[in-house]
Amino acid sequence: MDSIWNNLFERYYKSWNGIEAAYDKIAASYGVTSNVMNILTLLCKNREPMTQNELSQELYLSRQTITSVVDSLERQGLVTRSISEKDRRSRVVCLTDEGRSFGRKLGRAMRKMEMDAFGMFSTEELRAFVYGMEKLSQGLDHVLENR
Repeated sequence: MDSIWNNLFERYYKSWNGIEAAYDKIAASYGVTSNVMNILTLLCKNREPMTQNELSQELYLSRQTITSVVDSLERQGLVTRSISEKDRRSRVVCLTDEGRSFGRKLGRAMRKMEMDAFGMFSTEELRAFVYGMEKLSQGLDHVLENR
């Protein structure tokens, strides 16, 4: 039984790393990191400004990472930050017109890559894959909460 589990884990890790590498490559082709790509595309998808804390929670990135990336995006003129009207301790991140345009380009490139890759799946296989990913995410959350 151990060799079966070891083989499955090796395949899982290799797949995980390959998926991360694919997103890194698409981001790099636009001269950014995957964290930049994920923040810009999330802000575009959300269509409304988000707090740095919301970005951190949604993307599972540390607050320090979000702050660092948003600092860089602000210097590049892709986002602005302001103090939240709801909570003066929070900073709200808003796309500039240039940031929205760039985020849309990144989002379209990501979606094309995903659609091309997902085209290898039948609808049933894709549903099972997504279900499995959701179940894994929930399982990991459960394990971590009970530590």
